[in-house]
Amino acid sequence: MSHRLTRPAFTLLAWSPRQWLLGALFGVSGLLAWWLLRQFSDVLVPPVERVRQPDYVVLNFVAVETDATGQPERRLMATELRHFVTENRSELDQPHLELFQSDGSPWEGRAREGLVFADGDQIRLIGDVQLDRAAQGARRATHLETQQIEIWRQQSLAETDLPVLIRSDDDVLTATGMQLWYAEPSRTIFHGRARIRFAPDIPSRTPAQEIKPSITPP
Repeated sequence: MSHRLTRPAFTLLAWSPRQWLLGALFGVSGLLAWWLLRQFSDVLVPPVERVRQPDYVVLNFVAVETDATGQPERRLMATELRHFVTENRSELDQPHLELFQSDGSPWEGRAREGLVFADGDQIRLIGDVQLDRAAQGARRATHLETQQIEIWRQQSLAETDLPVLIRSDDDVLTATGMQLWYAEPSRTIFHGRARIRFAPDIPSRTPAQEIKPSITPP
């Protein structure tokens, strides 16, 4: 008895034209999505910029520094202080700085805003800066105006490269820059073209002793 091998019969699915069309559309859509992914996969997305925020804020800020003997050396006040740790600086609103002197009244500085750098070694007063020292004894009052000034603690120095105006009673001095070593004995250097206007002499008035200018040529 002989055995005849029979092959299994495979029947093809009979798709309708509509089904073939849908399959083709799915295939084309997949290829298009793959191509778009390849095109845009290397595009760098810009990082979101972080809003600059202070690490802490102090309202009605007051700080007093003392010398080696415990006497006040300077006092800094502001309506608001904003400190940025990573930048090692602070921003001030309406700063008021007092620079105490070993002999006589202190220098007092005011401005619209200010910056504190290097753990307080440098203070920058910005906008409508006024620096005053009250009269005492034979020393006449001194008033200084400029738009920006740097105060250096270690050197006891106040300096600016901007125009400066100084009044002492009715005497007026203007210059294009200034360096004032405010610790006793104080001295001042005016840079650029400096002009001095003296008021008419009054016999009863004591001559100015506060500012001893040294004027450098332009």
